[in-house]
Amino acid sequence: MKQWIPITLAVLLATGVVAGCSSGTTASPEAGKATADPSTTDDLKDKLELNIMAISYEGGGWPANNPMIDYLNKKFNVDLKFQWVSQDNYKEKMNVLAASGDFPDSFLLMKDDFLKWRDKGVFLDVKPFLSKYPNLAKQLGGEEQLQFMSPKGKYYSFPYYQIETQTSFGIRKDWLDKLNLKMPTTVDEFYDVTKAFAKQDPDGNGKNDTYGFSVSLAPNKTDFKHIDPIKAAFGLVNIWGVKDGKLISWHTQNKELKDFAVFLNKAYTEGVMDKDFAINKVKDPQDKYEAGKVGIDDVVPNVLYQTIVPNVKKIDPKAETVQLLPPKGPTGLQGTSTNSITQRIVINSKIDPKKQERLLKLFDYLVSDEGNILTKNGIEGVHYKKDGDKYTKLDAFDKDRPILISAWYLRRFDLNTQIRLWDDKKTADDVNQWFKNSEPFKWTNVAAGLESPTDVKSGATIDQKFMTALIKVIMGEQPIDSLDQAVEQWKKDGGDKITQEYNEAYQKSQQ
Repeated sequence: MKQWIPITLAVLLATGVVAGCSSGTTASPEAGKATADPSTTDDLKDKLELNIMAISYEGGGWPANNPMIDYLNKKFNVDLKFQWVSQDNYKEKMNVLAASGDFPDSFLLMKDDFLKWRDKGVFLDVKPFLSKYPNLAKQLGGEEQLQFMSPKGKYYSFPYYQIETQTSFGIRKDWLDKLNLKMPTTVDEFYDVTKAFAKQDPDGNGKNDTYGFSVSLAPNKTDFKHIDPIKAAFGLVNIWGVKDGKLISWHTQNKELKDFAVFLNKAYTEGVMDKDFAINKVKDPQDKYEAGKVGIDDVVPNVLYQTIVPNVKKIDPKAETVQLLPPKGPTGLQGTSTNSITQRIVINSKIDPKKQERLLKLFDYLVSDEGNILTKNGIEGVHYKKDGDKYTKLDAFDKDRPILISAWYLRRFDLNTQIRLWDDKKTADDVNQWFKNSEPFKWTNVAAGLESPTDVKSGATIDQKFMTALIKVIMGEQPIDSLDQAVEQWKKDGGDKITQEYNEAYQKSQQ
């Protein structure tokens, strides 16, 4: 039996992850057929329960008594119930919902699940309604993003905005200074610095208890996290890239894979890389960085200044984190973590039309000027106070975390999406400078918006099998040359078919 947890405005605004059960949602050939009448107007007279499912990250989602939920419930005459599902378990949760056909009223999806259910009547086509909701039409990337991955003329989802070069390496400058080291600019220098971080007691506690860097697996265990600049340096593509006019997968780059694996095997064997990389959850490397146990991590600059730096300074008041540009590989290649806007927010096509309309009204508000201020800063008088042109954060902001909807679910396409009213200009400028510094090193997944039916059906399974083989090589359980067999097995298990389908889709997109 599912338990719905009411959530405040903050959750909707910051997390954007709402999970709930709607009654008897089943697949139908009427893909995305709108059941609400776009010409009608919701007068808010009827109180409605709205169930939303979203991904949760650090700290989990809102409790039932969050002021943001109360605020939104009152404003829209609703009973908001959010199910916050950990990023490490979200894929599994979606599989359970898909098997039962019992979906929430609104929920967030990754690309493969969106494509899997797109044509089965699960998602509402929101295009007929947008003339009534100008903020949704204007503030979410426009027609290109609304149309993205939907059949021509249909808008089956809203995009979850992610800054393309959102993350980049941060490094403990105070550790560099203590060990008389220079900022690394190549992968060889990166290795030398991280080895010193692991072996030369940079925190001065007399113990061999630090690593140079940490790595984790993606939630679905099909890729690594926190190590993208090193993958790019060795010439690996970001899942899919272009070579000689055709798409190639990183699973087939034998030489580059071996170079990358040799690098990580050496780091693992010599204790430079976190020994627990293969069992780390996504956020573990950040936690270890905050705990002063790791010298380099892939960080989001907003989170760095708001969370990571304060936590690190609790351990070491002299700690200093600065941006480390992606190191150059053997042939001079550089790249940084680069997002594609493939996460989608959908509305259940089978729920009561009044619920559909209320969700659209709520979402339109969240990306309006007023809603944008609310979801980024919370409630005036509760989470911040205004005195003339001066804004001051109140203690309740850190306790209530009103920004969860904006951070984790629905937000404007806005580079300053995580800059608060009270942030000083220097902080805002520093955050934006990190983004600008990373901009020249975009490392794009060329197939992000393309579709391969075989990839949707079985891609995760064969990718997981491939990752298992790669991890064994990194940990020294299999020789480097065994990667050749892993590549061929990936192709045989369906990789060749996936490559063919993506190339066909790519060629069509170029016409």
